[in-house]
Amino acid sequence: MIRIGLIPLDERPANTRDPKLIAEAAGINLILPPSHLLSRQHQPGNCSGLAGWLEQVAPKLDGLIVSCEQLGYGGLIASRTTDEPPETISQRLSVLRRIRDRFPHLYIYGFNLITRVSNASDASEEPAYWAEYGTAIYHWSQILDQVHQGALSKTRREEAERAIPATYRSDVLRRRLRNHLINLTALQLLNDGIFDLLVLSSDDTSPFGLPSREKRWLHTWAELLPLQERLLMYPGADEVGSVLTIRMALTHIGLHPAVSVRYAPPTDAMNIAAFEDGPIRLTVERQITAAGCQLIGVPEIARIWLGVNAPIARRAEWNPVDGHHDRMARQAAIENLVTKAGEALVDGKTVAFADVAYPNGADPLLIELITTRLDPTKLAAYGGWNTAGNTIGGVIAQTCATLIGDRSCRIAQERLLLHRFIEDYGYQHIVRREIREWLQTTYNQNELTPELRGLAATRVEQRLNEIVTALPGFAYRWRILPGSVHFPWQRVFEIDFTLQYLHEKGGDN
Repeated sequence: MIRIGLIPLDERPANTRDPKLIAEAAGINLILPPSHLLSRQHQPGNCSGLAGWLEQVAPKLDGLIVSCEQLGYGGLIASRTTDEPPETISQRLSVLRRIRDRFPHLYIYGFNLITRVSNASDASEEPAYWAEYGTAIYHWSQILDQVHQGALSKTRREEAERAIPATYRSDVLRRRLRNHLINLTALQLLNDGIFDLLVLSSDDTSPFGLPSREKRWLHTWAELLPLQERLLMYPGADEVGSVLTIRMALTHIGLHPAVSVRYAPPTDAMNIAAFEDGPIRLTVERQITAAGCQLIGVPEIARIWLGVNAPIARRAEWNPVDGHHDRMARQAAIENLVTKAGEALVDGKTVAFADVAYPNGADPLLIELITTRLDPTKLAAYGGWNTAGNTIGGVIAQTCATLIGDRSCRIAQERLLLHRFIEDYGYQHIVRREIREWLQTTYNQNELTPELRGLAATRVEQRLNEIVTALPGFAYRWRILPGSVHFPWQRVFEIDFTLQYLHEKGGDN
C-alpha cells in the first residue's frame, strides 16, 4: 500500500477529512500531522513542529505533499493576517531541501495560493480593516488591474483609492508582496528540483484584480524557466490536497485514466463560474490534468464519463425564485445529461457528476433526476460544494479513488459518495438555509453563538438523518454517527460529521 504524507492547507474538513476519505476509498495510506501541530482558525500552526514531523516521517513515505501556507505561515488565515517577514517564511520551507538531500527519490509535491481579494466587508478570515473596507478593497483591486490593462482611465483608480485610507491600501500591498515573494520561492524550489510538481492555485479569483495580475507575473517565469509540465496554475484551493493525493497514487501505479466530459446545457460550457477567471470548460481541463488524468474527445474509449452541470450565467447561489426560472430553462438539458449517464453506466463506464450550476451547494433539479432515474449508489462520484474548482477537482479525485480501489474499499467508497450527497445537497442546499432561518427567527442571530452550537448540531444531525433515509439505495444502511456533527470554524457555512455504516438488521459495523 502506498504511503503518502500530507501537510494540509489548514485544519478544516475539506483539507483533512476529505483527503483521508479519498485515500481510504483508493486503498492509500494517507498520513497527516498530529492535529495539535495544525492551525486552528486564527491560531497559526506550529511551523517548527511541522518541520520536525516532516523529517521524522519522511523515511517511511513513498511520497510527500506539502502546503506552503501551512508549513511556512501556519495556515491559510495566517498567510493573510500575520506580519512575519518573507525571510522567515522562506526559511521554514528550507526543511524541504534537507529532505530532498536525504531522500533524492522521494516524490515531493508542493502547493501554494495566489492570495485572494475577498469581495466582502468581513474580517473573519482577513485583516481587521476588512470589516469596514473589504468591498472597497475588492473594487480597488479590480480597478487597478483594469487600468493596468488599459481598459479604464487613471481617474477611476484615483476614485477607488479615495474610498480606502492610505495606510490600509499600503498594508494590502505589503502583504501581497510578501506572499508573491513566497510564490517565487516555491517556483525556485521547483526549478531546483526540490518539488517534483508545484501547484500555484488561485483562491476565489476573477478575470480582473491583483491576484490575476500576479498570476500573469508568475506565468512569465513559468515561460522562462524549464518547468515543462511540472508547474500547474488554475483556480482552486481546498480541493488541491485531495487532487494531489490521487495524482501521486496514479503516478505510483503508472495509471493515467482517460476522461470524457459532457456538459449540460452544452452552450454553458463557456460560462465563467463564480469565483473563477475562465470558462468552466477550461477549469475542467485543468483539474483533469492536475489529477494526472487525460481528457479525450472520444467517449467510447474513455474509462471515466464525467457529466458537468454547467454554471448558470447569473454566477450566484441557488434561491427559490431564480431557481424556478433556471429549472424551466435547463430541465430538458439536465434530463438528457442524466439519460446519457444511465447509458454510460450500462456500457460499464465509471460515471460521475460535477454539479457546478451554483456555488456553495447542489442543484436540486440534478439531485431529483439522479435519485429518480438512476441508482445513485452506482455512481463513482458526485460533488456540488463551494466553488466550481473545488467541486470538479474533488469529483475527479473521488472518481479515480473508486477506479483504483479494490473490493476491500467498497464501504469506504460508498461512504465517500454518500458524504458528498449529504453535505453538498443535504446540508449546503437544504439544512444550512433552515439553520440560518431558525437562528434569525428564534434568537435574532445571524450566526452561531457558543450557547447555540449544541442545539444547532442536534437539529442538523436530525435533519441530515432524515435526508439519508430519503436517498434511494442508502436508506437504513447508513446514519449520521450520533454526536458527530460540529461546526469546525464555529459558523454555519461548513460542518463536519461522520457517517456510520449499518448492517441490514440495523446493527453497527
